[in-house]
Amino acid sequence: MCIYKIVHLWAFAVNNLLSKRCFFGGGLLFLTGVMYAQTPVLLKDINSLTDPIRPGTTLSSDPRFLVNHKGTLFFTAKENSTTVGLWKSNGTAKETIKVTDLPYSAYGLTSAGNLLYFAADQSNFGYELWKSDGSASGTVRIKDIYPGSMGSMPESFTNVNGVLYFVATDLVHGSELWKSDGTEAGTVLVKDILLGNGGSNPQGLTNVNGALYFVADDGSNGYELWKTDGTEAGTTLIKDIYAGPSSSAAQHLTNVNGTLYFVADNGTHGYELWRSNGTAAGTTLVKDIWSGNQSSMPQFLTELNGLVYFSANNGTNGYELWKSDGTAAGTVLVADMQAGNLGSNPHYLSNIRGTLYFSAINGITGREFWKSDGTGTGTLMVKKIALGGGASASNPLFFTDGKGIVYFSANDGEKGQELWKSDGKEAGTAALKELRVGSTSSGISNMMSVADTVYFTADDGKIGGEIWKLVPCAVVKLVTADTTICHKGPFSLPKMVTNSADFVSMVWRQGSVTGTIVDNPENALLTSAVTDFYVTAQMTSGCTSTAKVTVRTIPFPESVGSLYLLLEGPYQKGIGQMTTSLNQKGLLPGQTPINALGVATPARQPYYGAPWNYNGTETTAPYAANATDWILVSLRTSPNDPATTVFKAAAVLQKNGLSVVIGCPDKLKNYTNYYVAVEHRNHVGIVSGTPALFIYDHFFYDFTIQQSYIPPGISSIGQKRFDNRYMMYAGDLQKTKLGEVNANDVIIWQEQNGQFARYLPGDANLDGEVNALDQMLWMVNNGLFTGIRF
Repeated sequence: MCIYKIVHLWAFAVNNLLSKRCFFGGGLLFLTGVMYAQTPVLLKDINSLTDPIRPGTTLSSDPRFLVNHKGTLFFTAKENSTTVGLWKSNGTAKETIKVTDLPYSAYGLTSAGNLLYFAADQSNFGYELWKSDGSASGTVRIKDIYPGSMGSMPESFTNVNGVLYFVATDLVHGSELWKSDGTEAGTVLVKDILLGNGGSNPQGLTNVNGALYFVADDGSNGYELWKTDGTEAGTTLIKDIYAGPSSSAAQHLTNVNGTLYFVADNGTHGYELWRSNGTAAGTTLVKDIWSGNQSSMPQFLTELNGLVYFSANNGTNGYELWKSDGTAAGTVLVADMQAGNLGSNPHYLSNIRGTLYFSAINGITGREFWKSDGTGTGTLMVKKIALGGGASASNPLFFTDGKGIVYFSANDGEKGQELWKSDGKEAGTAALKELRVGSTSSGISNMMSVADTVYFTADDGKIGGEIWKLVPCAVVKLVTADTTICHKGPFSLPKMVTNSADFVSMVWRQGSVTGTIVDNPENALLTSAVTDFYVTAQMTSGCTSTAKVTVRTIPFPESVGSLYLLLEGPYQKGIGQMTTSLNQKGLLPGQTPINALGVATPARQPYYGAPWNYNGTETTAPYAANATDWILVSLRTSPNDPATTVFKAAAVLQKNGLSVVIGCPDKLKNYTNYYVAVEHRNHVGIVSGTPALFIYDHFFYDFTIQQSYIPPGISSIGQKRFDNRYMMYAGDLQKTKLGEVNANDVIIWQEQNGQFARYLPGDANLDGEVNALDQMLWMVNNGLFTGIRF
């Protein structure tokens, strides 16, 4: 469960003359989750072509060779059924993009230094070494090592301090060790270990503290252990472990804290555990685990806390879990998980943040999910996942670290091989969302972590094999801007969550995460000055997120500031004031029309609909005699970016142009400049030409004596200069996010022409009637627009 602390949501109560809702931004401050639960989501459906065999589904893009290159995910995929492309992703669908199409197929993507290396097949060249810097132009073949269509078939790509080592075949030397710095000149044979074109066939390339260890056959000593510093002279046989032409066939080369561990046969002890420091004297048998010439055949060598862990057979216990500190005495059986000589056969050992995870059989259950801390008592089955009898097996695979949580695939016997997660405890081991519903597996593979994001490939049965990722359980998102209820209740808690669709259930509690359940969250009562509410929301995948809402009440909202502005149309030339016709005729919101044929306006501020969508509940009754209409006032930190809005309120505009803005100033900071934005329901919106200083909990701005803000570089308007005063242009009847007087506005006028005793957008001069006078205002201003965004 993930717990999030959210910015406090402030609530205010008001007297019976004024009710107010104020709005503030919210955001995640910190994560205190006891478990980092995640859920799978599709990264991108790369191949969206219809599958001709499976109606209603799309083809697979067949993503392969996922690799982390400098914090970016790279892979190959097919956007159509034939062309393989090199792709990259930063973890978002938008930024999952094709770098370039490749000639044919490719394999072995490997990060080394600033370049991504791989082998690609090209007509007339075959498979050769390629590189990419992440751009189309920078994705090129490096060198034609084997001229002609055969190709050098490079493989075993290994990064050593930014230099790529690999095995390639040419006509002269056969299969030998090469290196590359990404240039044609710097792509060279390291050494012709087996002279001639026979090839030493290097294998097991492993970087140990900047030295490359590998196994090769020089034609005299068989396959033995070698190392190189990248020079011909520094490429040497370390030790002929199996003396003579026979091979020790060293394998499973593993770097454990700067020491190389591997498995080899010296002809006397069979295949056993060895170690090497790079010298002949320091290359020694660690322990003859199965005494004599029998082989304990260690497998799955893995470093954990400075020791090497592995699976081996001592001839008595069967294959079990072992560990070693590099000495014979320190090479011991960790746990006999299946008593007797059958062995538990530990597989896929994985070190995840200091705990060893693997799969094993204990004779009671089939292959299941296990862990070990290196002790016998600390080696135990985490959970029996497979349903049914003891022999049933979940066969867990692909253990991957996701911020300390182990993610893997397993089959519970009902859903096929699907995603699971575990915190190392039975109770914390659970299935994630089933990607392919039913008993057919989703084919999960290629699991890897890049920058704490776990990626994998899967086929959900609908879109073919594509790349998926694990993301945190959906965060409970509260209203991110502009919400505070100005009364003590009832208060709708669910309306505080903007992403309710992400969850299948939400439970609200009061006081704490485990507090009393709120029976009716739609009408929660605010009975105290401070009330904490917690919502626990659950997704279909089972993971949950919890958000905290702190609601505070104060006696009433406050005066935040004041401004002066005039509206063209109701402005009376010579008088210097605006009309109050709507007020006199009882047509303002909440009034009763004096004309029996009139239509009353709902008793709330008029900006609750589109495009304003301002949900404040401001009302006023009765109106003062000098009231002209309502305006919508915002304070923002950037003149043309509505996303920087920190305050919004609807306010009554008086006939002399004064408007006193009442609101909740919690998010406003003293000694801070804010741009004042004003919108009116049928006039072109404006923003102050200069910022207003918020000081002593108050701001003031006079629009009537100065031009409003006009965005540079475009032919747009601010305010109209008339009668030696500035005022808002009339005629913007059809509201959009950008103010403009155009043909859409006259359509509104035509629809409402002739209507009277109503509060209508077509009434540009605010006299309570839609007639030719309003059309004249539109005609004068038609074609004007502002570049300001609201």
